[in-house]
Amino acid sequence: MTKQPIPNTLAIIPARGGSKGLPRKNVKPLGGIPLIAHTIQAALKSRLERVIVSTDDDEIAEIARDWGAEVPFKRPPEFSSDQSTSLSVLLHALQWMEESANYQVNHVIFLQPTSPFRNAQHIDAALQKHLYSDKNSLIGVTDVQEFHPYFMFKLDSTDSLAPLFQFEKRPLRRQDLPAFYRINGAIYISKRSYYTNLPEKAAIFDWDSLAAYVMDAPSSIDINDYLDFQRAELMLREKGEEIG
Repeated sequence: MTKQPIPNTLAIIPARGGSKGLPRKNVKPLGGIPLIAHTIQAALKSRLERVIVSTDDDEIAEIARDWGAEVPFKRPPEFSSDQSTSLSVLLHALQWMEESANYQVNHVIFLQPTSPFRNAQHIDAALQKHLYSDKNSLIGVTDVQEFHPYFMFKLDSTDSLAPLFQFEKRPLRRQDLPAFYRINGAIYISKRSYYTNLPEKAAIFDWDSLAAYVMDAPSSIDINDYLDFQRAELMLREKGEEIG
């Protein structure tokens, strides 16, 4: 059954050609298809109305179109360097769609291709939660698990360890620890109104009006280097199936 798209929802998939941690990672095959194709597939199977890829790279653009995404423009060099921010990439794409494509946007969904295990069900559930939330933004998070803040320290001026948190009695068993969450990079959703008159160094989501969509650890894998990619390949082999 075909899903009914939610009107005026724009997904932006950022994919520049000059990735450093893992060169050409966006087109590197994972599970038999380019890394970026997993995110495109998930977005197209969801209830998002428009799915575009913002890239400065001709090969990425061709692959994105082959997998069904729109590539309505070539990202300018000033938004494609190591110093370019996610916000600048998002604002450029948003402005182009509104002014050049005459597309009205109510909600912006930023989907990084480095999160291949985030699927259409995750996107739809997060979007549904966002639409019924009174917050400006919603982001994907996951439990910190092995890197719990209660077991983190900082170095003082004498090079001695000092606990990050101070408390009378430190829990020693993991099951007694309170839940903490980290941003997993898989889903960022914001109302269009948040992006009006933002300062240059603002975040792509509203820190002061923020909801969370909790995802499990395997679905939260974020590929930034070769070890991350190996981990993702291992998970696929263990599952014995492709994702997307």
